[in-house]
Amino acid sequence: MKKYLVILLALFLAVPAVSYAGSVTSKYDVTIGGYIKFDVAYTDKNQTYDYRVPIARDGHQFNNSTGAVTWAGGESRLNFAIKGPDAWGAKTSAFLEGDFRGGTGGGQGATSYGYFTLRHAFMNMDWGATKLLIGHTWQAWGLLPSFNMLAFSENHFMKGATRVPQVRLTQNLTKDFSMVVALASPTNTFGNTQPDDKSRALLPDSSLEFVYKSAALGKIGPWGLTFGLGGMIGSEKLTSVDARGLYKEKKIQRWGSSFYGYIPIIPERSGKKAGALGFTGNVFMGQGLGVYLPAAPNTAYDRPADAAITGTPVMADPTLEVRYPMTSGGWAQLTFYYTDKMFSNLLFGWQKNSWSQRYITANAGSLKYLQNWIFNVMYDVSPAVRFGAEYTRIMASYGYAAAWPAGNKPSGTLNAVRLGAYYYF
Repeated sequence: MKKYLVILLALFLAVPAVSYAGSVTSKYDVTIGGYIKFDVAYTDKNQTYDYRVPIARDGHQFNNSTGAVTWAGGESRLNFAIKGPDAWGAKTSAFLEGDFRGGTGGGQGATSYGYFTLRHAFMNMDWGATKLLIGHTWQAWGLLPSFNMLAFSENHFMKGATRVPQVRLTQNLTKDFSMVVALASPTNTFGNTQPDDKSRALLPDSSLEFVYKSAALGKIGPWGLTFGLGGMIGSEKLTSVDARGLYKEKKIQRWGSSFYGYIPIIPERSGKKAGALGFTGNVFMGQGLGVYLPAAPNTAYDRPADAAITGTPVMADPTLEVRYPMTSGGWAQLTFYYTDKMFSNLLFGWQKNSWSQRYITANAGSLKYLQNWIFNVMYDVSPAVRFGAEYTRIMASYGYAAAWPAGNKPSGTLNAVRLGAYYYF
């Protein structure tokens, strides 16, 4: 008798789940999309599959003495694209997306991987020649995708490394020219809404970009000839305390500029991509770009003391003279289609942080130079299924103290191989 009661109870509890299956509705047009992603990565150093910067080689460090193989599926994504009624004469839409990386928008969470977390959450108002975006998404300047990269992390040279809350206005000036103006949070607020030196400056990051797009040279998929020139200016407020205990505030400027482009060197013919070749590139420079570049310094330093600024109060230094090192770099990529369904990407990227030698001597381990080589092969079995393989080599050099042993200056390399599978829906 007890056995039958347990079965009846289980059936009773299952009824609501069965009755609600397939009944998800909305008063607006909602499309559910995303993909399932599975990959396996081998690294020749003891680093996670979410590698970005190699660990400095300082003697016989364990992490540089052994490799690792990691399995993961957290880059799988789920999104909702919404179309709503017109407002103020504009077509309205919205987009909401998350993944399971459990990170803070710029990297893997050490203990939260597998948790569903926000990627994008924004609304659009489209008047045709004028478009308004409000919400959380990629930065509004210097962004051009490195097409069809298999892995998340490797190309972080102004590819859209960070998503920030913003208000963005896009205005078509002519058929081929457009202008993008945006005000954005100076801080990556995802995972951290506490005030910091950037939010205490009270001003948003302001950006302006001009974009040229033309089909004059043909297209590869949706992409034709594209060039963009833009920049950003922001500020930061730092505080010091002198020997008398009096606080002093120092406001410094952060800025960035970028020029990027996509060229269909050999465009597709009659809708067929076989033999097509595209070039993508981006060069950039600026100071205080840590919000936009994961490997850029996100902390200013005091030039007289050559010490990093780490919080408030900064230090007992009445002569506070704060600077960011100049950061410059870029990346270039060739994409070649062997057939309509198989293609490869070859990418080279670099980044340089120009610290003063005095600072480097006092702060060994500061990242000076980063270089990436990436090669991958992708195969689309169908519109829903993709397989890929990728090789990555990352090289970095770091600042060292004058007393560092000769011939053992800190540097690091990382070689990685990744196999992946996608299922799009």
